[in-house]
Amino acid sequence: MQIKYIFCALIVIFLVCSPASASIKKVATGAPVFIGETGLSITSAIRDCKVIAWWPDETDMSGPAATNITIQRVNDVILPVNSFNISPDLFRGYPGNWYCEDRQPRFIVLNVHEPQISIRVWDLDKNEDVTGKSVPVTTNITYRIDTNLHKVLSYTNRTDLTPADGFFTVTLTNPSGRDMKNIYTGSIGSPSTQILIFDSTPFITTPTYYGRNLEAWNRLSRDTTGGFLYPTGTYTFTVVQTLGGMQESFTSADMRDGRTTSSASVTFVPVESPATQTTTEPSETPVTTPPGTITPTPVITEQAVTPPVPALEEPVAKVTYSPLPLWVVILGLLGACVLLAQSRY
Repeated sequence: MQIKYIFCALIVIFLVCSPASASIKKVATGAPVFIGETGLSITSAIRDCKVIAWWPDETDMSGPAATNITIQRVNDVILPVNSFNISPDLFRGYPGNWYCEDRQPRFIVLNVHEPQISIRVWDLDKNEDVTGKSVPVTTNITYRIDTNLHKVLSYTNRTDLTPADGFFTVTLTNPSGRDMKNIYTGSIGSPSTQILIFDSTPFITTPTYYGRNLEAWNRLSRDTTGGFLYPTGTYTFTVVQTLGGMQESFTSADMRDGRTTSSASVTFVPVESPATQTTTEPSETPVTTPPGTITPTPVITEQAVTPPVPALEEPVAKVTYSPLPLWVVILGLLGACVLLAQSRY
């Protein structure tokens, strides 16, 4: 019973430890292959062919080929070809279809390409390349990969392909040079914040690929102390492809750039505060009327306005006395004289 478990464990270990890319080594007839690939199984591709050749003009292959490669000697027994190299020394300068030369009718054995890969920083809102530029920290960006290596990840071209056969790796480094493994959609501690895994191992099956999840990356997110999780500065995306041992085929950095690796950077700058707006009253522009068209100003005749006369209050009537009759006056004077004379005596 224990032996059974040990056997199962060994199988699991073998599956885990075996190279994931081994299943993309098997190439179909006429399938794309790339200069620098090594260890390819082309038995299915060549069928019973022993010599492959390249013609510059495929419309006329009646003459001798520009170059050819002998895979097996003509008189030898046909054997499986499970470790064939698309060597730069043999195939560079001869892109396109390679035909079977020793069989009629001729058929395409391999379709040879120079590997191409590039990565750019892409503004999702404006749909434009912002590689090498300075943009506001709130700019909605992602990475964009353009490559012809997507043709490998096709069941038609690599017949033993599995979902684990991806060979692209993307890294993102912050201004301090540290790799970022995940991205935050908000500040730490916020109930709505999500921590998303950075799209570091894309399975690219199209000529153009955009990094996933980065549209949700909130670079204004804050940590538990209130500081910014993502400081302003330069962030760098780097893509590396490891198809078929190409890193060993292209030994110098210049040869690898654009073939096996590519990098792109963007610099995030703080968002500018809106300046205080001042409103200037527009000055009145005097209107000049051309001569001859002056409209005379109408003369306004002032009419005399009589102010209203205030109502006069009637004076209070004074008390008047009627004069005494004359005879009364004379009689009174005579009486006064008599009294005065008597008083002297």
